[in-house]
Amino acid sequence: MATTTPRTLALYHYNGCPYCGWVRDTISDLGVEVELRDIHREPQHLRDLTQARGRSTVPVLRIVEEGRDEWMPESRDIMHWLREEYRAR
Repeated sequence: MATTTPRTLALYHYNGCPYCGWVRDTISDLGVEVELRDIHREPQHLRDLTQARGRSTVPVLRIVEEGRDEWMPESRDIMHWLREEYRAR
């Protein structure tokens, strides 16, 4: 019997960013479990984001699932993806 690893989500953000706030509101409205990684409060999160994407703009949603590691930028894209993936759950 094959085992599947669960999907993990992490949002790279900071509190003063309005675009990040829209994504956090969507996460809250949908009740999705997402780790919030504030790039201003934790320097390692900023380093990880910059290393992975070559830039430090936020918000970025990191999606890790079954060996795949995807970094999704752009608040509208993130909110659309979250609604498509989690609306019916």
